[in-house]
Amino acid sequence: MRPFEFWHPRVFEAPYYLYLLLQCARRGLPIKFLAKANYALDHGELGLGSKYSTQMAFAQNGFLPTLLLDAPQTTSALAKTIDTFAETHGYPIILKPDIGAVGKGIMKLDERPDTSKIVGAIQGAYLLQAFTPLAFEYGVFFIRKKGINQITGINQKHFPTIVGNGRDTIAALAAAHYRFTDHWQMFLKYLDTERVPDEREQVRLSFIGSHTMGCKFTDDTHLATRALEKALYSICDSQPGFNFGRLDVKAESEAAFREGQFVVIEVNGVASLPTHMFDPRNSLRRAYEIFLGHGKHLVDIATEHRDKPMTLKSYPEIWRLAKANQSLLNNMHDKAISA
Repeated sequence: MRPFEFWHPRVFEAPYYLYLLLQCARRGLPIKFLAKANYALDHGELGLGSKYSTQMAFAQNGFLPTLLLDAPQTTSALAKTIDTFAETHGYPIILKPDIGAVGKGIMKLDERPDTSKIVGAIQGAYLLQAFTPLAFEYGVFFIRKKGINQITGINQKHFPTIVGNGRDTIAALAAAHYRFTDHWQMFLKYLDTERVPDEREQVRLSFIGSHTMGCKFTDDTHLATRALEKALYSICDSQPGFNFGRLDVKAESEAAFREGQFVVIEVNGVASLPTHMFDPRNSLRRAYEIFLGHGKHLVDIATEHRDKPMTLKSYPEIWRLAKANQSLLNNMHDKAISA
């Protein structure tokens, strides 16, 4: 049987959503009230709203500098904005959709770009974000239940890497990688894929920390320390209306991460997956224990805050917006690959 980490996400996630429905029915909690776990964020950061608005809901110390780039953009306006941002933060710069998910639609600007080539790819609002060369990336799952903070999971992201044999090109070695998909064109285009790496030369292929884009996730929850907790909680405590989600962060080393020395790439809310469950060493049963356990946390926390005032769209509106955002993101992704 194909390892569960490679299953279609809708197949793997189906038991989780069924579990949420059953748990909500038991509590008399409308399913959309799950968003109230993060009552300060747009629909709980379900993936319907702006990633920029989510980031700005927190104190910004610890976050990578980020700028909202509205669409549509003229070529000259885009060039001016990028130039101004680069004057402060330098290159490379990351350009990613404001409704981003699973690494889709990301572009990396290594130098001043030909904006005429990328302006057409900006189909919706985008974010300009400073690039960090920090090599270690982690997803840290956070919950706040009855006022008590907890790190419930940590995964390290292992970026796809190839080892040269002195004969084959980067393109050939990448295509032979066991995690290879067509999505890899998102980052392979930034490499000289016709180069033949030396024997035993290691070449890291990706800068996108997404499971969908080839990263292997391992369960590194054991890395949690008091120093890490203190640093993470100081960020989360700046927004009491955030009580369930995952922070994606980068650090210089494992040791630096354990000391709480990291920068935040983004915050994910009620739609977050406890990505440490995708560790290939986990059995399917263990993966679902982690997944459904976090589902119970979500229902518990949403129930705790069910009376918090929050503007929520109707179910048909939520469905229409989710479909529209997914269609737009897929279009952005296709445009970004060809930009």
